[in-house]
Amino acid sequence: MTVADNSTTNTIDRGALVSDNNLSTTFFWSGTGATGNFQRGTISAENIDIAAHKIALQGIEIKVLAPQKQGSEKFRKENTSKDSLFNAFTLLGNKTSPRNTALFTRQLATLIQAGIPILQSLEVLGEDASAEQKEIAAIATTLGKDILAGNTLAEAASNHPQVFDLLSQQLIKAGEASATLDLTLHNIANHQERTLALKAKIKKALIHPISVLAIAAVVTMLMLTKVVPQFEQMFRSQGKTLPSMTAFVIELSATMQNYWAYALVGAFMLIIIFRICYHTKPAFTLFVHQLLLRLPLCGGLIKANCVARFSRTLATTYNAGIPIASALTFAGPVTGNLVYQRAIGEVQHAVDHGESLHEAIAQAGHFPSLIIKMIAIGEQAGVLDTMLEKGAAHYESEVENTIDKILPLLEPAMMALLGLVIGGLITAMYLPVFQMGTVLGG
Repeated sequence: MTVADNSTTNTIDRGALVSDNNLSTTFFWSGTGATGNFQRGTISAENIDIAAHKIALQGIEIKVLAPQKQGSEKFRKENTSKDSLFNAFTLLGNKTSPRNTALFTRQLATLIQAGIPILQSLEVLGEDASAEQKEIAAIATTLGKDILAGNTLAEAASNHPQVFDLLSQQLIKAGEASATLDLTLHNIANHQERTLALKAKIKKALIHPISVLAIAAVVTMLMLTKVVPQFEQMFRSQGKTLPSMTAFVIELSATMQNYWAYALVGAFMLIIIFRICYHTKPAFTLFVHQLLLRLPLCGGLIKANCVARFSRTLATTYNAGIPIASALTFAGPVTGNLVYQRAIGEVQHAVDHGESLHEAIAQAGHFPSLIIKMIAIGEQAGVLDTMLEKGAAHYESEVENTIDKILPLLEPAMMALLGLVIGGLITAMYLPVFQMGTVLGG
């Protein structure tokens, strides 16, 4: 990956890097020293070969070497075009799509692994302005500007939290420090892709039941407001006592007709209040998360998902060289459940005070015995990252299997519910007709 290597020189247009009239050019560089510490700076030389030679004499393994002036012209253009306006809007305003972040990370990792320096890799990604790649191009261009300004890739990523979360920032930092940035970026992409795939599967599982419930609600509303009043007029003209079920449905219909606007506004306000309390009141959020964990089927699914996310995140961070105590900082929020987040906080506190990871997890509760045993084996055998990966794979598979088991049950259950509601309304309306027929027949 070093510019001094012959393999790297093929990726650089040296004719463009030789200054005119033998004047010195200022080059930006970054790399690792003899002790593995990350360093960066600038150096003046007649061309890039001399610059690389001077830096190599200092015992530095070069990761990035580019002329500062040339790079500035490429990455610091005035934002006058529509694409530039798009980039600024995307990176400074809205949160970037997690899918595009994962795709960008994967592409950058592949380019760096191929021996292309970071700046040149970002330049390649920034030149693709196709519709599906426009957001990725914006990320690459912005990071390139930050790096040429003297920042490391980790520092550049930290400048854009709407693109890179705290976990990704720390992993990139660890990858730069350990000179394994390409592998680290691949691990980040793997982690993001697995998370997205799991979320997509859960969302897919919920689409059908939610759709059925929505249809049931709409049909029920239409029947109560349009169909039932027609039957009510017919029954009223006969002047006979109605069955209790029919009378209840007619009363419900009258209530819906008179107060449907208030009911709609009330439901909307309840949703708003719930969301506000959920995002601003930790005690309420904790209550909701505790309740979800106690639900049949759904509770087990959430627990398995939390354990899978915890294990995957801890494996990724530990494999990147981040100490366990620091890695636990990122593993908590990733679970998406405040109960597990607080339990992981207790684990981190115990580990900070000298306890082993598996002992701390066992004391915290909420974690199944299997993952505790796997972590214990990993700690004893010195393969903690491997065992965490296996644990994550196991519980991710459990989540998928649970979803596959629930889906066949949800469909008939929702259809039965829909049939029960609609059938109940129809029965209530025709019950007086059946009674009338019985009387006439008798």
